[in-house]
Amino acid sequence: MRFAIISDIHGNFPALSAVLEDAERNHIDSFIFAGDYCIGNPYPDECISKIRSLDKKYAIRGNEEQYLKYLIGDDQSTWTNGQFQISYYCYRKLREDNLNYVLSLPHQMKLIYNDITLHMAHSSEAFISDGEHRNWSSSKVAERYQDCFITQDIFRADIHKSLNEDKQFQEIFDRLENGVYIFGHSHIQWSYQSADGKKVLLNPGSCGLPLDCIKEGVPYTILNISENNAIVVEEKRVPFSMEEYIEALRQSDQFTEANVWSKVVMMELRTKRESISRFLHFAEKYAVEIGDAERPFSISTWERAYKAWENRIHGL
Repeated sequence: MRFAIISDIHGNFPALSAVLEDAERNHIDSFIFAGDYCIGNPYPDECISKIRSLDKKYAIRGNEEQYLKYLIGDDQSTWTNGQFQISYYCYRKLREDNLNYVLSLPHQMKLIYNDITLHMAHSSEAFISDGEHRNWSSSKVAERYQDCFITQDIFRADIHKSLNEDKQFQEIFDRLENGVYIFGHSHIQWSYQSADGKKVLLNPGSCGLPLDCIKEGVPYTILNISENNAIVVEEKRVPFSMEEYIEALRQSDQFTEANVWSKVVMMELRTKRESISRFLHFAEKYAVEIGDAERPFSISTWERAYKAWENRIHGL
């Protein structure tokens, strides 16, 4: 059985399409989606419609879907802050049936194939506490590699060395039952397998917004379980013209309606490293400095903070 594991699409339909086409070329039997289908890119409705159209799939909910749940029944005339413009945009773009679909998905799921149990949750914290995020969150990865792009082989060697030497991680990993543990959330593609091959941690990275400092392609992972229950993991990077996509995002209505978020997302897409938390931290300091106590941030403060942050990045 060959599963294509896909996560964190974040409304990037062209990237999802490229991954699905590659999966078809690789003779995939079924798909597993690990959450975060919306918010960030301008095609959330197209992404969910495509996932729903697939015959053989398993899907769970991510954390971004919760932001949409909070907006149901809300008075849209009150949607005036800057920080959540991207959520407002996404909510307005979704058909009601697609919104209901993602909100109906479970937070966790178990599948059993032959004698192997596949455990699914959006974040690795469900299985290994902070074993991933303590050292290998998207912000930690951005700090580790600074302004350099790296190769998939370098990243794989670095994270395996780190996890092998991390006693706290090893203690948690040893306590897990045999099986495959599938998650996303960090936007970092990695996997880790026990010496006997019977226990696997698997993060396919972010199909729609990869943040692992690897320039080439968009990621997903193939999980192959053979008839004799051997588990083989293949990490894939699918060719994708990021600059063409960034230009399409610039021309989209999202760029107009959620301009600051769109610009930060474009920066992340281009650099393949996390920027959102750095900007949020800067915006908080900026708001304090100008004496604005309103939270979430007003549109004015939000946009002025971004302009100041952009000027600082460019040394202006």
